[in-house]
Order: sequence, then structure tokens, then C-alpha cells
Amino acid sequence: MLSLNLELPTFAEIRKERAEAQAAEDRRARKAALRRSYDAARVNRLTNDFTTVNTSANFELRRSLRRLRARSRDLARNNDYVKKFLSMVRNNVAGPSGMKLQARAANQRGELDLELNRHVERAWQRWSHCENSSASGRLSWVEIQRKAATLLARDGEVVLRMITADNAFGFALKFYSADWLDETFSERLPGGNRVVMSVELDPDDRPVAFYLTPPPSDFQFLHSPTPRYRTRVPAEEIIHLFLHDDENADDENQTRGVPWIHTAITRLKILGAYEEAELVAARVGACKMGFFKEETDEEEGFTGAEGEQETSKPVLMDSASPGQFGVIPKNYTFEQYDPTHPNTSYPSFIKGVLRGIAAGMEVTYFSLAEDLEGVNYSSARIGLLSERDTWRGLQNFLVEHLNRRVFLAWMRSAMLTGALRIRPSDYERLSEPLFQPRGWRWIDPLKEVQANLTAIEGGLDTRTDVVAEQGGDFEETLDTLAREQKLIEQKGVKLGAAGKKPTPPEDEDEPAPLKK
Repeated sequence: MLSLNLELPTFAEIRKERAEAQAAEDRRARKAALRRSYDAARVNRLTNDFTTVNTSANFELRRSLRRLRARSRDLARNNDYVKKFLSMVRNNVAGPSGMKLQARAANQRGELDLELNRHVERAWQRWSHCENSSASGRLSWVEIQRKAATLLARDGEVVLRMITADNAFGFALKFYSADWLDETFSERLPGGNRVVMSVELDPDDRPVAFYLTPPPSDFQFLHSPTPRYRTRVPAEEIIHLFLHDDENADDENQTRGVPWIHTAITRLKILGAYEEAELVAARVGACKMGFFKEETDEEEGFTGAEGEQETSKPVLMDSASPGQFGVIPKNYTFEQYDPTHPNTSYPSFIKGVLRGIAAGMEVTYFSLAEDLEGVNYSSARIGLLSERDTWRGLQNFLVEHLNRRVFLAWMRSAMLTGALRIRPSDYERLSEPLFQPRGWRWIDPLKEVQANLTAIEGGLDTRTDVVAEQGGDFEETLDTLAREQKLIEQKGVKLGAAGKKPTPPEDEDEPAPLKK
């Protein structure tokens, strides 16, 4: 009888085989998924140092804001390019003359109430002087706008308090350093509110109050024997300006602002150190220094007992003058030290680094570096148009969050003191003023004026928009033209028409030419 000796696998061996097959299938699946995934999300030897953590804007600001602000201020004090950038922000956003108020109250017929508007504008102009607008009496309203734009760029945020002042309008503004909002103070309050970096928020993340705390530096300067204290100030009295980071555009709950140069701080510091090193090396190279090397005769015999040998003193070159040659001491040779600095790659390297810094600051390279080499009309126009869009966005931000809030608070206070004689019903009509920001001169006036005239004639643009682009107001332009025309007629002066040369007077003795 034939017997079969078959060895059947055990259950353990079957499970092991199935597990190995499943593991191989998982490895194939992972490899296939990696081929379909984002390369930037892979972790390998090239990206091991690229560590990221998904955290909120407030979490990152809580850890980094104080140091970022300190470094930004240090660069503002000591770095030429940051000083230039802050000047660009100040002059392009606030402008040399600030943003001019234009009241726009209309009557029942929908026409501008000229008398009411002029009364408000004159009262606003009186308040704008330094003795009224600032609590310290040092800053006018124009200077307040320029300072706010500068602090917004340097510190990332501005803290202004609207206070009751001893002036005809009962209203003034007071600056507080951003350091007065302590980044380390956060807690939950009864009722659902919470404090995030000294800003009290309601459940809808609307600011309710601000906690002002004297910073340690200011507190020690005051030599006050009392301990540091926090003052809770209602949000109605505080104007807290900051821009939401584009990097955290999805995080509306950002509570504090970050300095605008935060992405360029590292490059700016390294560039400053490199320039300093190159300057020192160039100065050393210009001196054409060298070393005196003593000549020794190793083949000489006995030169004296040990301890009796004389050690030669080093020879020093105390001074160097142009065209002067010295004598090399006996038994010495001269070895020249001639460093080649700055080298030929220095300008291109500086320019490359500055381009990255300008991109981080969102300005053009030639504006930041004052380098107009290789810049023509077309390239300058393209660069400046993009840059001016940034300035216009910042102008609109200041108008909405600073100028309008100050104007409405000033109007309420001036009504109570009697400095602004308007009825309560006029407040609503005056609540939508126009603040005209600065404009910019044309790069090529002849070409751009001709282009604007063609657009106006073709119905593609309006005179109001063209004048506003230059920082003016069309209505005021017409008033000025009317006053000029009236004055010309009173004085009896004959002027040529705009854009035309005056026609020379005809000679009465000479007959006029015949018309064909």
C-alpha cells in the first residue's frame, strides 16, 4: 500500500506568510503614494533641517514678537537701508503734508452742503496744530500720521490713546510704545472673555479692552517706588494699528502685529557685517603694510652660554606717509602684506543681496539702494507702478483705521465743547469724510499727460480720477482755476491759453495775408 508523507504548514507559518505579503503590499502602496504626493512635503536627507509646526499666529508672536521688535529697532538705528525704507514708508504713505480732510455732507437735494463742510474743515484745521492734536503739544496732526506710518513699519503696530485734553476741542492723541502691551500677559476671564498678549477679546474675538503695562526700561527710568501695574483701558479709547500678515491670511484672530522687515532682518544683519569686514579689509589694504623678518645664521658656532643670548626686540613701523621710504634695519628683510580688498565680485554680491532684501520689504531695488544704473523709463515705470500699489493699499488702511476713527471721535468731542457748532443731525451727514492721500508725479509728464487726455476724450477715464492720482481734488482744482481767472480779469492781464503759445499782435501797417 502506497503511503503519502505530506507536511502541511502550521497556522503560525500561514499567519507569518500572510503578514509578510501584507507588509510588502503596504510598502508598494507607500512608494506609490510618495510618487503621487508633494515633493515639498517629503522628509529626506535634503529636507531634514526643514522643520515646521502648524501653529497659530498668536502662538508664534507670543514667542518671537519682543525679540523681532528689538532687532527691528536696532536696525532702524544703525542700518542705512532700514533708515531709507522707513523714510520711504513715511513719505509715500502719510506724505509730506499728511492726508487732507474733505468733508462730504450733502443736503436734501443731494448737493454738497458747502457752508457746513467748510465750517468743519476750518475747525479740523485749527485742531490739527501741535498744541491741540497731541497730548504732549509736540506733534501736529500731520506729524502724528507720519509717526504712525513709521512705527507701523518699524514695530509692526501702533498704540494711540484718545484722551480728554485741556483745549478748545477737548480732544487729543497720545502715543504709547508697543512695549506697553505685555506679550507675556494672557489669561481667561469670568464671563467668557480672554486676554491674549494684553488684549482683552470677547467670544467673537472683538477687542474689548487693552491692558497697558509700563515696560521695565521705562519703569526704571521713572524711578518709581511703586511696583509695576496694569491699567485696563476700554477699546473705545485705544487705536491699535497693525497689519494682518499675508503669511497668516487664514488666521483672522491675529492679535498683535509683526515688524514689516521680519523676513529681511537676517540678511540685513549679515550684509551689514560683511560690508564692515570689507571696509576694514580695504582700509588695511590701502595701508600697504608688511612685516620685518629677522635673518639668522643657523650655521654659526657657539654664540654664548644658555641664558646669555640676547633676544632681539621687534621692529615696529610707527607711521607711514605718502612718498616716504624707510631703511630696513640690519639683519632684517621686509615681507609685504597686500590684501586685495574689495574684490571685483563685491558690487554684484551686494546688489544680489539687496534685491532679496527689497523683495522682503516690498519695494523696488533701485528705490531702496538709490541705484539708478541700468534703469530706463520702462523699467522704472513698471517697478514704481507695482510699488505704488503697495503704498495705496497702506494709505487706505490708515484712512480706515486711523483717520476716520480720529475724525469721528474729534467731532463728538468738539460738539460737546462747542468748538464745532453743528446739530446732532449733521453728525450722520458728516460721518463719511474723504481723506485725500498724497499722489505721485508722473515719470514722463509729456507722455502721461497725453495718455490721460486721450483716455478722458475716449471716455475711459475721468478728470476726477486723474487729479486724484496726483494727490489733488478736482473740485478744489476748479475753485483754484476760477479764482485765477477772476484775478486775471481784475488785473487786466492777457495770458495765452493752456498748451498754446500767445498769438503775437498783428501789425496794423502791414496788410493781413489773404486766405486761400
